[in-house]
Amino acid sequence: MGLYFQNSSSKTIWVAYAYSSSDCASEGDPWSKTGWFPVTPNTDAMVRSGPVNGAKYFFFAENQDRSASWGGEFTTQLPDRTFDWCWSTGSTDARLLGMKKVIVPVNIPSFDYTINLTGP
Repeated sequence: MGLYFQNSSSKTIWVAYAYSSSDCASEGDPWSKTGWFPVTPNTDAMVRSGPVNGAKYFFFAENQDRSASWGGEFTTQLPDRTFDWCWSTGSTDARLLGMKKVIVPVNIPSFDYTINLTGP
């Protein structure tokens, strides 16, 4: 059971994602963000364990040389280094990047969910 990212491209992809977290509620926005998880070409990687059905996530991904990225309209600061922050946390070495929202269907039978990243 878990949240997976599948890399259907020819280059390693690095993934950051956000999830609901009561630990960050005191900061005014109950979301945590964490990254970077490498996903090598033609493989998948689990980034979160446990049942994910019915949950909402956000993600941003980019390949090794930043020639391709996957994201959306929900902007937050993401550093180039490994991190585990609340949504509103930032730093001087972070980039403002847009994350894409994903709502996992409630009725998925396996409690696993895979986000497929395709590209060059």
